[in-house]
Formats: sequence, structure tokens, C-alpha cells
Amino acid sequence: MTQDPAQTNLSTAAWLLAAMRLPAGARVAVAMSGGVDSSAVAGLLVEAGYRVFGLTARLYDVDLAVERRSGTCCAPEDARDARGVADRLGIRHYVLDEREVFSRDVIEPFLASYAAGETPNPCVECNRSLKFDRLVERAKALGAEALATGHYARLNLQPDGHSGLHRAVDASKDQSYFLYPMTPEVSGFLRFPLGDLTKIQVRAHAARLGLPTAEKAESMDICFVGAGKARDFVAQHAGSRPGCIVDCEGRPLGFHKGIEGFTIGQRHGLGLGTRRADEPPLYVLDKRADGTVVVGEHAALLVHKLQVLRCVWLSGAPPVEGREVLVQVRHRGRPVPARVAKVDAAGETVELHVIGELHGAGRGQSGVLYDDDRVLGGGILGEAS
Repeated sequence: MTQDPAQTNLSTAAWLLAAMRLPAGARVAVAMSGGVDSSAVAGLLVEAGYRVFGLTARLYDVDLAVERRSGTCCAPEDARDARGVADRLGIRHYVLDEREVFSRDVIEPFLASYAAGETPNPCVECNRSLKFDRLVERAKALGAEALATGHYARLNLQPDGHSGLHRAVDASKDQSYFLYPMTPEVSGFLRFPLGDLTKIQVRAHAARLGLPTAEKAESMDICFVGAGKARDFVAQHAGSRPGCIVDCEGRPLGFHKGIEGFTIGQRHGLGLGTRRADEPPLYVLDKRADGTVVVGEHAALLVHKLQVLRCVWLSGAPPVEGREVLVQVRHRGRPVPARVAKVDAAGETVELHVIGELHGAGRGQSGVLYDDDRVLGGGILGEAS
């Protein structure tokens, strides 16, 4: 960006018109989670002359979590915050009860994935099922020409007419990793107005517009888990799966009370006692459905081959075999170079040869492929070796 969009109302309106690719006066739905980001999107669009209405999905009940904490999203109090913003802006606001769908499509697979020794990514499944399906459908039914959200990512129109998904300008807030399940058909209806802004700019806009969420804390981690850890939530709702801790040769080293308490690459809290000063530290290398946890030295975490399953390609087609891409295997992870070794006939399974240095890739997490800062697509991580 060459100019701070927060400088003047006039420049803000011009910038938004370009980002939205819709004329002022168009009817736009905003997915309002009750946080500052989506609130700022609604306020800026109203200011720019769009006919805006808000959609808030209620996804779970407060008593679902082991322990409630502030700074989550999509709970009942967040719907009240979104309604307060809508009242301030003078726009219509609809609360959609999606608890049943959220439980079926997000929470139940989350629990099943942990039971299978995987590390799931519920935010991706929420985008896939709720935001890119249910909210889009509701927005269209209510006459919207687009659905805008508070995600930090950029959607740029490509020469082929498709929308290309790119990383946000604010790298520390980039959410493109979670958005890969978007299809080319849905991408044309979505808008991410915050992709060219920093978080500081967004809060400044919210404060300037007098929005009650301007100083609200950010939502972090897994919303429905609450103040506890994911392992506590899994133990409460699905039970613990105890098992044996073994080394790479299968020799038993100890026992654990629940596989849900481990993640690939974990070093601390293994419950194996204090290592001698001359002994290298141990890391979690694998988790198995029978409850076995495999540990070993850090070098054993190095990944050379990686399988990505259930792929979706926003670029319209999978990358050809032999093409070099960047692959990212966790939200805050560093993208590393890889070469496409094999693509199945349906384009749904990709095998990668990792060129860069990648340590640890947990089954069930998301593997997202990039071309520089553009998302090609992605899927669920399978076997790594």
C-alpha cells in the first residue's frame, strides 16, 4: 500500500470501492463474529455507502467448554456484541443458530481426529462448513451481492476471472492458511476488506467509528475449548486414551494417561523424568490410534516426504508433477520449498518431496500450498517420512 487507508474518509471510501469490486449502494452481508475485525468491516462498508446487514452464527453453548474465558468468538455474548455494533451502525442484524451443524461438522470430527492419533484443525473445518457454505447460502438468500468477513487475507481478481487468495499485508495476522478450502465458485462471492490493513489500522478505524468493540480482546486458539487446553476438552467429551511411550525401536520408556495430551514435535511434559545432562532431549515423533506415543531425538523429526489428502484447489487445478511450491503445515509455521512428486487422477491426493528444512508434520493438520504469497490450495496432512 502506498497510503494509509485510515488517513481520510474519502480515501477510505475509494480504497474500499476498489477492494469490494462493487459499486456503492450494493447490498452486502457481513459475517459478524462480535470481534473488532468484523465490526470494523461492517462500519467501513456502511461509511462507504453500501447497504449492509450483519450475519452472526451461534455455534456452541457456553457450558460446552471445560472453563470459560474471554476473547473467544461465536458464543452468545459475542452475538450480543455484534448486535450492539449493528445498532450503532443502524443496520439489520440476523443471528443464525448453527449449533447442530457446528457440532456435526466441526466438534465431532475434532474429537474423532484426536482419538485417531491426529492433530485436527477445527478452524479450517469451520470455514469449510459454516462460512463457505452456510453463511454464503444465507447471504444469497437475503439478497446480498457479496459476503464480507474480517479475515486478514487478500482476494485479487486473476486474468482468468477467478479470485486469487493471497497473504495479508499484515504478516503477523495473516489467515490465508485457514482459508484454503474456499472453492473458485465461492471465492467470487467473498470479500476480505482487511487484507490490505494492519491490525493497528483496523482498531483505529473501529475507534474512529465509535464501535463498542474497538478495544475488545482478540479471539485466540480454539473457540469452543474455552480457557482450558484442547486435551482437557477431549478428555471431558470423548474420554482419555492412555498408552505406552516408546522409542523409535519400539522399546517402552513409560506410560501416559491420554494421547490427547501430546502433539508432534513436543519436547516438554512427556512424563519421562529428568534426562541426564549428556543425553539429548526427546521429542514426540508420532501418535498412534492405539494410544502409543513414539519419541526420539530432534533429527528424527526431519520430514523428506509429505502426503496431503482431501485437497481443494482454489487455483482451479492441482499443480503439475515436478512443480516447485511452498508448503506450510501449521498456522504460525514457516513455509518451506517442496516439489510435487505425484498427484492422483482425481487431484485430491498430492505427494511432496520436501526441499527445505521441515521438522514435524502432524497428521490431521492442514498442508497448504503456495506460489509465493498466493494460495494454490491444500488439504489434510497424511503420512510424513
